[in-house]
Amino acid sequence: MGDHLFFIPLIRSFIDSGYHVEVGVSPLMADFFKRLGFSVLSSSPSYNDYDLTISRFELIPQLSQFKSLLVHVSQNLTMPICNQLLHTFSAHFQRTFDSRTSYDVFTNSKILKTLELPEDKRLILFNPYCDSSSYLINKTKVDQLLKALEPFAGEPGYTIVLMGTQKEKEKDPAHYSDRYFDLRGKTDVVDIFELVNDPRVELYVGFDAFIMHVFSLFGKRSLVKFRGRLTKRQTKMLSKYHVNLFSDHHFVTLI
Repeated sequence: MGDHLFFIPLIRSFIDSGYHVEVGVSPLMADFFKRLGFSVLSSSPSYNDYDLTISRFELIPQLSQFKSLLVHVSQNLTMPICNQLLHTFSAHFQRTFDSRTSYDVFTNSKILKTLELPEDKRLILFNPYCDSSSYLINKTKVDQLLKALEPFAGEPGYTIVLMGTQKEKEKDPAHYSDRYFDLRGKTDVVDIFELVNDPRVELYVGFDAFIMHVFSLFGKRSLVKFRGRLTKRQTKMLSKYHVNLFSDHHFVTLI
């Protein structure tokens, strides 16, 4: 899901430049993109109907016969992903693409009540899972996240909120403290954006994944265990350019 977020500034830039843009997203992300005001495709597109299709490099088998620009968003980065996409397409189209998106539409003063969260506490979101490259996650890394939570776990003014999907909850053999508020399987993408946007939500602790990027978009801090990659070179590159979406983002602290 996080990869969808990389393309939002580019989509907004095309729209602001006068292009008609339609977006094809995974079903889980459809309501989120509609809330942003984007035109979301409700079915598989006929690519011949478009002047240009932009997508991730992994979809080359589907798009090789059409006029398309394919990008590999996690390879050979020289700047944060959103900046690199904007820079690359600005050069290709010979115009400046540099639009940002407001996420004020995800303001919901009742989101804590809706999710049955305490409304008189400062909240920390904790996610010990990562659906992308999950084979790189191990108990040692999760234990490091739990250690980062220790200063908050005993504080009466804080509540730690356990995030994740129902499937992740069912597969996880760990038994988390009853001091944690368990929201696993109870939120969708719009819920997460509205939750992170609430001023009582202060911090994210987890892996370099979707919720980390959401916190950055709202200018909020994250304590993150970088899951790494298969090669040392790629790990070094992504730890430098993947955890923050833009060059002026400095919201993530690697632990």
